[in-house]
Amino acid sequence: MEFEAWWLLIPLGCFALGWFAARVDIRYVLRDARALPSAYFRGLNFLLREQHDKAVESFVDVSRRDPHALDLQLALGSLFRRQGRVGEATSIHQSLVDRHDLPKEKRELALFELAQDFHSAGLFDRAENVYEQLTGSAYEAEAVTKLASVLEQEKAWTKAIAARKRIQRLSGEPQGRFIAQYHCELAELALAANDQKQVQSQLADALESNRNSARVPLIAFRAAMKADDQPAALAALQELQRTRSELTVLITDGIVGLFERLGKPQEAVEQLAAAQNEVSTSLGLSRLVDASMIIEGRDEALVRLTRALRSQPSAREVARLLELESDQHEAKAAGTMKDVAQLLRNATEKTPGFHCGHCGFRAPRYYWKCPGCNEWESFRATPLGQ
Repeated sequence: MEFEAWWLLIPLGCFALGWFAARVDIRYVLRDARALPSAYFRGLNFLLREQHDKAVESFVDVSRRDPHALDLQLALGSLFRRQGRVGEATSIHQSLVDRHDLPKEKRELALFELAQDFHSAGLFDRAENVYEQLTGSAYEAEAVTKLASVLEQEKAWTKAIAARKRIQRLSGEPQGRFIAQYHCELAELALAANDQKQVQSQLADALESNRNSARVPLIAFRAAMKADDQPAALAALQELQRTRSELTVLITDGIVGLFERLGKPQEAVEQLAAAQNEVSTSLGLSRLVDASMIIEGRDEALVRLTRALRSQPSAREVARLLELESDQHEAKAAGTMKDVAQLLRNATEKTPGFHCGHCGFRAPRYYWKCPGCNEWESFRATPLGQ
């Protein structure tokens, strides 16, 4: 086969074309970089230094010169929202959504940002509407997650259940613990309305979503006591002790009432003592002493209180001990003991009985959803001595 020399020109030609294309690309990049105003780079610099106020000023300057810079407008709107300037963020994102020349992906992003603006402003109905408009978009999964948060704040529990099921379908992430809480909220409403059938239905659905929910047996116990169904109340109490016995402090009066109806009041004290031995808490000890005073008498209550304080000292409960012991001393000594008890009580009166195990938020009452971090079922009774 005869070799033809002109074939050698083919690789040389390819190299030349590649070199020319690279030079053209570099030229365009340099031209675009020179076209960007210096304020844009100043804004980026401020962002990197986390000087958001100055970054916003720089980007506002750029946006005035080029109002059609989509990415810049979107970034500016997000910055405004993070600064709490929600009205300005909403104005920017709304103007982008209203543009007819916006590409589909940019319009979806603008809608998502607009929904978050409404959410931040507390305009939940508008936020819900815009989040729903993102169904089928690239932002659907994120939008539905945000939507679930809106529905929680609106206490629209049935809609929230549907939203969580969508999240589970879209992302594959289990949402059972949220869904169970929403069913429990509906069960609480039904219990307040004395609709026992609806209570049981909602609790069954909650258990199907989360077998280990401590809230389910607690509501079941209250519902059973309201219906005077003692076997059901006993079963619910046993389940609560299995899942989170420390929460018996929330239904102490109900436990005492149950065993008094059964003719076994001493059993109520033993149940509270067992829960306290498992998780020793300040409120748990206080409730145990209260029940012991009523059922067993002052002397036995003092024995229980003294035994607990020897193993885990607590200023709040020492005050209780001094008050109880003062009755056994002469007037002057009793007065001194009561004064000391009052000083201890004043020093500890602001000590909260519960705290969030997720963020540390403290409160005097129990919340199923932490007001600090919005985590569900994260509250714990404060340990004895803290």
